[in-house]
Amino acid sequence: MGLFFKKEKKKKEFKPKKVLTENVSKELVEMAKEYEIPISSLDFNLISYKNYVKFPGEDFVEADKQSLEKFMIEDILVNEEAEIKQVYEIEIKKYKPEPDFELIGQMKVNELYTYAEFIVSKNSLIKTNDVFERVKYELNKKKIRNSLLINFFDLMDEDIKKLQSIFLIDKKLNKDFTIKLCKGLEPIKSKKGEIIYHFKKNNDEKELIFPVKIGDILIEIILPKPGRNGRDCRGKIIIEEKIGKFHIPDIMFDKSTIVKKVEDDRVIFIAKKDGYITKEDGKLIIKDQMEVKQINLKTGNVKGADESDVKLDVKENDVLKEAIMDNMVVETTELNVKGNVGNKVKIKTKKLIIEGQTHKNSTIITQEGEINIHKGDIKAKKLKIKRLEGGRVKADEVEIDTSMGGVVYAKKIKINKMMAHNKFFASEKIIICDERGEENLIAISPKMVLKEIDTEKLKKRLTEIQQFINIKSREFNKLKEIYLSIKNVMNEYKKEYIENKKTGKKTSPLILKKLKEFKDLSDKIDFIKREINILKNEKENILDTIEYLQSGIFNAKILSATPWKAFNRIVFELIEPPIKVVYDTNGSEGKCGFKLKDEKFKIVKIKVDNDICD
Repeated sequence: MGLFFKKEKKKKEFKPKKVLTENVSKELVEMAKEYEIPISSLDFNLISYKNYVKFPGEDFVEADKQSLEKFMIEDILVNEEAEIKQVYEIEIKKYKPEPDFELIGQMKVNELYTYAEFIVSKNSLIKTNDVFERVKYELNKKKIRNSLLINFFDLMDEDIKKLQSIFLIDKKLNKDFTIKLCKGLEPIKSKKGEIIYHFKKNNDEKELIFPVKIGDILIEIILPKPGRNGRDCRGKIIIEEKIGKFHIPDIMFDKSTIVKKVEDDRVIFIAKKDGYITKEDGKLIIKDQMEVKQINLKTGNVKGADESDVKLDVKENDVLKEAIMDNMVVETTELNVKGNVGNKVKIKTKKLIIEGQTHKNSTIITQEGEINIHKGDIKAKKLKIKRLEGGRVKADEVEIDTSMGGVVYAKKIKINKMMAHNKFFASEKIIICDERGEENLIAISPKMVLKEIDTEKLKKRLTEIQQFINIKSREFNKLKEIYLSIKNVMNEYKKEYIENKKTGKKTSPLILKKLKEFKDLSDKIDFIKREINILKNEKENILDTIEYLQSGIFNAKILSATPWKAFNRIVFELIEPPIKVVYDTNGSEGKCGFKLKDEKFKIVKIKVDNDICD
């Protein structure tokens, strides 16, 4: 078998080459390919360069100083027909490290090429005496490699001088140093004309009304404004988008409720009162009262009007229909509903009247309310319910005419007629005017009423506060001791400073420094004192809350103006210690009330006044 050997190709001997080019990077790539060597092994000398400019309507000409100055006028720079380019005479050679100079670093150029900088690494080697010339020459080569024109929008000189000063003093860089290379002419963005209807906050949903508050910008007309072209550090034009025609609409509005303001770049319409915005006789107007037959999918939801002083009357009172249909949302300041509230309806208002009934899956939040028949969930501050039928209530104060199977959490509860299967949880008082039912749970339970207050977290916070107070107090006492020990000396310094100021004499820098330090010490002592007082106030508030939760139950009462029936459960539930005391009525108690006796945690009977239900 014969053996065949592949003849190794002889590499071409490298020879430096002089070229005239607009694109140095391209020449380096072609040279690297020609000699089959990595481009990183190549370098070049910049022998000379020439600028060529083209003005609008003319051909390229070699630029002299006068034509370059003319080109730098803004009107020329932003003109799309004006061009500038550079032609470089270079000698391409092999890269050879220099023993006294190596500029290490990173070039950073922004997206538009309108700004470039070079971050000189502290590891750079610069031992030459002509720092300015060598660094500028090397940076110009780096700019050329990155297609940035040299001596065009140039910023280098000032930073290179600073770098030179550092090397004259320290002989090296202690940290990286940034040199600004160039900054072009940034384009100015065109601004398109636009109409923004700010009051339509939820454009993806249908809404019955659009609530607004005084001072709100209702409509904003952005006036169109043409931009301006820019030019980057490569000399290339940056063309800004041209704006089209824009028609400014003529919006009719009620001047008593809306004000129009014309500014340089926009026209705005501002609300002069709280309410909702609507159209009347072709004009936009703000009103604060509305009547509708029904709230349904066709009308849309009512959102955000709970903070805009809007009164809404819903007139549908047919018992077979719902005034507020299923799944609707109503948020208004004041709501009067003649009829019923449907399934999964959500209501948020400050004042509420419902003359019909609420669905068992409805949810209501209000400050003050009156409801005819309540079956859903409601959270309120003050509430009156004519008939509670399995509904859930959480409030500060509740008065119920007739209660059947409801669940109520409140500080104070009054039931005029209590039927069967109710659960009442109060933190202060429960009054029953006519006790008619059985199997009711009547409980004094701050824990159930004030669920959001976590006593364990309060106690943990109390421990943390005391630790902070101790730490801050030790720091305060230490600084106060230092303050008092130098106070007299500092007062003498202060007198000397004031006297010198009067006579125009200069005070010793050392004394001024001491007075400054004394002032800082005094400020720090005052600051720590304020911190301690804030902590002490928080501690007192927590202690008051815990005291209320733990001892308030002993002042709480359950009162009935009629004799008790059998099979009702009376409960007093303590938070600390966690004890639940229970008493089941047997029908022989008569007319009486109940409270907790603190000595033995025992439920005892108490006398009831005749006027408790007046």
